[in-house]
Amino acid sequence: MVEAGQFQLAAIIMTLIYIAFIMVLGYIVGKRETKDVENFYVGGRRIGALILFFTLIATIIGAASTVGYAAWFWIRGFSQLWFTIGIIIAYLIYVIYMNPRIWKFGKKTGAYTITDFLEYRYQSRLIRYIAGLLIAFAYAAITAFQFMTMGKVLHTIFGIPYEWSTVISAIIVIAYTSFGGFWSVAITDLIQGILTFIGVIVLFCVAVAAAGGFGNILASVPPKHLSLTGYVTPVQALAWFLVFLLGIMSWPDLWQRVYSGKDLRSVNRSWIAYVITVFPFTLCVGFIGLAGRVLYPNIADPETLFPTMATDLLGLGGVFILLCLYAIIMGTADSCLLVSVMHFVRDIYQCLFRPKASDREILKASRIGVIVVGVLVLALALVAPSIFDLWVMSADITGATLAFIILFGWRWKRGDKYAGLASILSGFVGWTLGYLGYSPWGLDPILFGGILSLIALIVVGYLRPPVSKEIQSLIDELWKR
Repeated sequence: MVEAGQFQLAAIIMTLIYIAFIMVLGYIVGKRETKDVENFYVGGRRIGALILFFTLIATIIGAASTVGYAAWFWIRGFSQLWFTIGIIIAYLIYVIYMNPRIWKFGKKTGAYTITDFLEYRYQSRLIRYIAGLLIAFAYAAITAFQFMTMGKVLHTIFGIPYEWSTVISAIIVIAYTSFGGFWSVAITDLIQGILTFIGVIVLFCVAVAAAGGFGNILASVPPKHLSLTGYVTPVQALAWFLVFLLGIMSWPDLWQRVYSGKDLRSVNRSWIAYVITVFPFTLCVGFIGLAGRVLYPNIADPETLFPTMATDLLGLGGVFILLCLYAIIMGTADSCLLVSVMHFVRDIYQCLFRPKASDREILKASRIGVIVVGVLVLALALVAPSIFDLWVMSADITGATLAFIILFGWRWKRGDKYAGLASILSGFVGWTLGYLGYSPWGLDPILFGGILSLIALIVVGYLRPPVSKEIQSLIDELWKR
């Protein structure tokens, strides 16, 4: 039996070594590679398939995909997979339909963001401002949630007050992200992505063995846990499926990774590898949750299941799992912080106040922006304990308002700025009504908002003339093989 003092000392030493390593690595890579804005935001468009794959892993697989999923499988079993199915379909839409267009558009126009595309496609600076603010605030909220979760993990390891743990965690992320932007994020994500795989696989193997193997787990959990509709109605399952399908269309960190690829082949290889990985990874986390249902049937808070199993089943090895958990969350926090800053700087500072700013000035503003936004997000994390609700609300709003003008924008030769604005406004109204409980059939706010957004886009699109010859030519060019 490992003594508590021995465990904590080992945890502190390993964590300090890891933190120092990540900060030094981020500084060295950033200083060497980041000489201009393009390198700061999209890695100079020269990131290869391997790094792209791991930066996808570290960014998309975060606290919710590990700690959250383990808890949710403990609560409702395979019903949770409807979220994953929606996610996989969304990523396939990217691979087949969106990624080739995003990458070509980035190479042609020098675009860095979703809003670069929306302004160009809909010929509207107002659409850019609205979308940029929605995304910037949404990702600031997501970053705050990551800071809070990192603070909880560091509090567990060091035993210092949660507030100081959160401050320390935020400083780490702010520091190495400001050093080198996307290059620092990408290289550190490579390390964090590898740790994510190792940590989850190790805990999966140990947990399944401790629970008596797959056969005993499947025989011991409630029968409803083994059904895709055990805890949800078909309507709820459809809602869970569509929520992520719509929401992911407007995730700017995914666009950033497509823009950053050195060629389209590297982008597609990394994304296909990720799509293949998502389902088995989710099943591993799911079986950790189901094994926890067998080993800890009366746990008070299922969201503590992942770290509890790590420390109970692995002893000192649990320190490594906690470190992996910290790395997982850090990989999401740095990407979300950079995205939020990118939209504040590009869509507000540059477009509104400094349209003729030099590359050097924008790079300086971006580095300062990481510090300023990071500090503001930290303050939000410290004073708003319900930030998770704000995160969900913000992410839902972007899906309800932006998903369809993005999807239709790549192919449809109708839909001008008036159709785009009508779609965003209708989506926001629908989301608001849904959030207040006025949506029909109890539809999720993002679904009701998305339906109204789609209707407005199509109706106003057909009431208005086709888009300009310039935009029609762009669409044709992006669809050429």
